[in-house]
Amino acid sequence: MATRSVFISRNISPASPFAARLREAGWLVEGRALIRLSPIKFREIPPADFIFFTSRNAVRFFFNNAPKGPDGKMEILQHARWAAIGPATAKALASFVATVDFTGIGDPATTATAFRDTYGQQERKTILFPAARHIRQSLIALLSDDFTCIHLEIYDNRPVTHAPFSPADVLVFTSPMNAQAYFSRHPLLPNQRVVAIGRSTAATLAELGLSEIHTAAEPTESGLAEAVLCLQP
Repeated sequence: MATRSVFISRNISPASPFAARLREAGWLVEGRALIRLSPIKFREIPPADFIFFTSRNAVRFFFNNAPKGPDGKMEILQHARWAAIGPATAKALASFVATVDFTGIGDPATTATAFRDTYGQQERKTILFPAARHIRQSLIALLSDDFTCIHLEIYDNRPVTHAPFSPADVLVFTSPMNAQAYFSRHPLLPNQRVVAIGRSTAATLAELGLSEIHTAAEPTESGLAEAVLCLQP
């Protein structure tokens, strides 16, 4: 049997569960982000009851660049509660805060329902979403009827100028913008299969004209690896 290959739109770290699982199964794995990220300076943080992160990048840019007092500590948000869209984001957030008060499962719709069921019956609260400048505001839209939602732009995200072509058997896309960056330059080959990390990315792939899209059961590297393995004949 010929060796199978997979491309993922993410730079693969040495500890990547995605790469480890697939290489163990005999796959060739290539990873490269198709988006460039750069910090956006922000001098103040709006007061909020919750600080809600929808990606690990948002966590990193927020805590690396948030304004601090003379003692090097953030003087604000002392009473705010912290929330993450999924386990991977929660793990990143736990490196900076004592308690992650809410963790979703990664899917915006399911996460919004769980958050609303937990906190929506209280007096109307304010949620701050530190995030990329260009995001699909799915979670914000889903929660805005019951909460006051604020999008704080903390980093810029733009597609790379020349997304590389991949002849891999399976293409895995980890965000809507990564999918747009790739298919704005390259067609899908007849025998290639496509995997999306979640509903938003799958919706973007459908908008781009793809008809067969496989979505990971959970938006994690392990979930993506299992989705790829399910495509083996």
